Amino acid sequence: MSKRVSRRTALAGAAAAGIALRHSSFAQDASSVAFDRDAKITSWGFGVEETNPMAFARVEAFKKAYPSVELTVVPEFDEQKLLTGVASGNVPDLLWIDRGATGTWAARDVLMPLDDFFGSAGIDASQFYDVAINDVLYQDHHYGLPQFMVVQAIYANDQALSDAGSDAASLDTSNWDGLTTLAQSLVQKNGDQLSRWGFDHKMQAGALWAWGLGNGGSFVDGDGKPTFNDPKIVEALDWGIANYDAQGGFTDYSSFASTWQGDEQFARQQVAMTVYESWMLGIVARVAPDLAFHVLPMRPKGGGDPFSTVSGNAWAIPKDAGDAEAAQVFIEFMNRDDTWMIGAQAVKDGKVQSNQPYIPTLTGKPSADQLQIDQLYESIAQPFDDAVKLFPEILKTSQVRPISASPIGQQLDDIIKEAAQSALRKEKSAEDALNDANGKAEDALSEFSS
Repeated sequence: MSKRVSRRTALAGAAAAGIALRHSSFAQDASSVAFDRDAKITSWGFGVEETNPMAFARVEAFKKAYPSVELTVVPEFDEQKLLTGVASGNVPDLLWIDRGATGTWAARDVLMPLDDFFGSAGIDASQFYDVAINDVLYQDHHYGLPQFMVVQAIYANDQALSDAGSDAASLDTSNWDGLTTLAQSLVQKNGDQLSRWGFDHKMQAGALWAWGLGNGGSFVDGDGKPTFNDPKIVEALDWGIANYDAQGGFTDYSSFASTWQGDEQFARQQVAMTVYESWMLGIVARVAPDLAFHVLPMRPKGGGDPFSTVSGNAWAIPKDAGDAEAAQVFIEFMNRDDTWMIGAQAVKDGKVQSNQPYIPTLTGKPSADQLQIDQLYESIAQPFDDAVKLFPEILKTSQVRPISASPIGQQLDDIIKEAAQSALRKEKSAEDALNDANGKAEDALSEFSS
């Protein structure tokens, strides 16, 4: 039998394998949460296509464990549709939302606090990474159940470092000035044309949150008032500008970056060193499994524990849900370690059938993450093995983005990105850009409160 099968066939087969509960070592005990009455629940925002085996296998497992619950999944929804539904009283039973938006929807009185449900279902905050559970807090109440983690780190090409007279073992990521000096030496050109960018700190794409916090800055004061122009954040952005300038400037970067495709620039050695999310490890494994590289934690300027800001999604239940009890049964099931392992097994099966390496999924629960490493992960090569172990460690000392507790979190994220881009393009100084951003944030908060 040929090892090469179609992607759809492989993933469908993987999903089927993942939901074969009677024969799975991760079989569920459906009686652990008793629920056998007929119910109908609808979810917005969560895709369960067969091409997404992690979601597909877990949802199919739920259907098998709770056959009396009819689940309707609407893969997408937009803000206006939800607001219209709230106004008319026609809301879904479940929402799959960005955790950064939890505060926004809770402040609009759309979401149900889940504290009582956590207690009755035996879900303790300590089950999750602190950074995950804190991301769904708004005014001391939990409004979401965390699922999935996206953490940032620095990916560094070993050969590029060697050519520049450096190596990963001696690279101090807390020496930000040293990163700028190194970045300059990592740039490669063919004549006047860039062939490799040196170091991409990604401030223009939202990493200013992390770098600002890593420099000791504060984006919000104790009363929730924006402090985007904190001198420490200005200093971090100034460093970001100088870092790009040392490599040729943001205009050169933007032009070169426009040629990159599919987040494959590091794997294809178009950038020597870059801040990127944890999920890029899977891209490197697919595109360049033999690449010699290291994944290194970002560190605060001058030294300290690894840091990152973390993003991800959460299950939330609207306060006017038609069947909140059945919705709670669903998200409790999706949160179980053995449910996560059913999904992870389906992902691995699909990878194996497609001749691709399996990378564990960061779930939000250290226990589920460790089970994947212990029971499913098979060594690919040292760079991948080290990174798989590193990401959960970074999560232990990571921070939530300050927007997660804000009622206008999504707007604030856009404002920070706009400020960083404006300063990098030299349209404004870092100080002016962040002063303007702070004013916009204050206005947005006032408008929300009025």
